[in-house]
Order: sequence, then structure tokens, then C-alpha cells
Amino acid sequence: MALFDAIEIFARVVEAGNITRAAEQLGLSKSRVSECVIALEKRLGVRLLDRTTRHVSPTEAGVIFYQRCTRALEEAHAGVTEVMAYQETPVGHMRIGAPEAFADRFIIPALGSFLAENPQVTAEIVEDMRMVNLVEQRLDLSIRIVREPEPATIVRKLGMSEILVCAAPDYIARHGVPQHPVDIPDHKCIGFAALYWAREWPFLSPQKHTVSLSPVMICNSTASLRAAVVSGIGLAALPRWAVATELNEGALVRVMRDWTLPESGIYAVYPSNRLVTAKVRRFVDHLAPILRQSLSDMPDMDVAQDGCPADGINVISDGSRPDEQAASLR
Repeated sequence: MALFDAIEIFARVVEAGNITRAAEQLGLSKSRVSECVIALEKRLGVRLLDRTTRHVSPTEAGVIFYQRCTRALEEAHAGVTEVMAYQETPVGHMRIGAPEAFADRFIIPALGSFLAENPQVTAEIVEDMRMVNLVEQRLDLSIRIVREPEPATIVRKLGMSEILVCAAPDYIARHGVPQHPVDIPDHKCIGFAALYWAREWPFLSPQKHTVSLSPVMICNSTASLRAAVVSGIGLAALPRWAVATELNEGALVRVMRDWTLPESGIYAVYPSNRLVTAKVRRFVDHLAPILRQSLSDMPDMDVAQDGCPADGINVISDGSRPDEQAASLR
């Protein structure tokens, strides 16, 4: 195997911390990855990894080599990306980061039609709630749901994510409907570890009122949080997009509709140190109207409190990229 390929495999093993996991990410057999690392160690005349049955970690020499390798790999990938940016036809592999639960409901359906229209493109979805470094994770694009995108990135706003307080009908039948934030401490609540307000709900209107929570359960994924509230464990604050189906089917009801929690923007985020390739640009252009329509069509079944019709999710139109960045993206 060529030296550069071996270096990339070694770097992926260090990042994965496990040869099996690295092999899965690379689409290679475990034995092939292991043989490649061993051959690299023989070539360099030094042991790069300490191995146990379940974990690998770099030796002192391995840490030094990994640090040099990552810089070389970043430059190589940046070079490939910049060259491909001049290619008008979407081609090549595309790594997309997205929050779990959002990817399966919105990104993957849009990818299905996009890949059918662009057979020379392949895609990889990396689901993660964390604000990972796009360059370090070799992501071409990340869909992020945040209040403010981080600086030093190029962003395109796709919509808004509204947060609702929900409960299962059987929980409401047993514990009643909270009408005001002061009622919440008397209820069982489920916290969401991924949010900065995991143990408090900072209501914004009709007046500011922050409620401290003592959760009976804390979840670190949207899917588990949704499952917990559907099962009747307690109240939970979830994005409308995550519970639209459950609201429509009556598995959940919205409570306290007059009290709003902080919204987040839904952004397509690009690494700022790269030109955006045709495949990424075309995919975001493809995703934007599909996502906008999906969010706009979401039902709102507010039957727990007053049965009023929904106001509808607030979706912001695509908007253009900053003028200074637009030229570099074309």
C-alpha cells in the first residue's frame, strides 16, 4: 500500500481508538487495517501504537507522527477540494455532519433524490450533536442547529427550530396540564444533556422566567428524549421537527403554548478554509427547498391546553451567502 494511504489509515486508527471501528469507517477489513499499520511501523522502524484487545493508543513516537500526519492530510484534502471546486459537475465523495434524529427525518430523504440525480456522487452521514471541527473531521458540510453559528465558518441559514414543551396524554391524565412556569417544579421533567439549558428552561415570553429542573431522567439524544416523553415519564422540551409526527398522531400533546423557549437556527456550515465543491453547493441547493417545505407542512396538535390552531413554524427563506464569500463559492 502507498505510504500516503498507510498514513491516512494510521491517523484514522488513532482517531477511532480502535482498529475495528477504524476499519468500519474506512470500508476495509480489520485484518487489512492491522496489516497496514504493522507495515508502516516496520517501514519507520518504530512502534507507533500500544495495543490491547479493545483499544489502541499512540506511543510517544506515534503522537509525534500523528501530529505531523494530520497536517499533511489536511493539506492534501484541502488540495483535492480546491481542485474539485473548479469541477461544475457534482462528483466524488461527500461527508456530511448532522444532528442525530434530524438526519434520518430530513437529510437522508433529501440525499436519496440527490444521489439519484447525481450518480457520480457518494455520501457519508456522520451523526453527532457536538460542535466538531469540520476540517479535523474531514467534513465537507455540516448541518447544525444552534442559536449562533461559530465564527470562522461560512454559513447558509435554512430555517428555524422551534422548541415545544410536550407530554404524553396519559401523563397529562395523571398529573394535569401546567399552565405557567411556576407549575413546572411540581411536575416530572426529562432533561436533554445536549443543550446548554439541560437543567433549566429559560422561557422568553410573554415574560422572561427561567425554571430550574430536577430531572427524573436525562437523555443525550433526541431519539431517546422523544421515546421517554412518549412513554409518559414526564414533560420534555423538544424541537417541533422532532415530534411533529407524534403530535399529529396524538402520541404527544403540546402544553404551555403561550410560553416560548429559545429558538435555534438551522444552518448549512462549510469550512472557511476551503472552496465549496459543486457537489456540496448543489446538495445544499437541493436540500433547502425540501427542508423549507417539510418544516412548513408540520402539523401542530395543541389539544392539551386550548385546542387553538397552530401559528406554524417560523421558517426563514434561504438567504444569500455573504457577498465576500459568494464569489469564492461560485
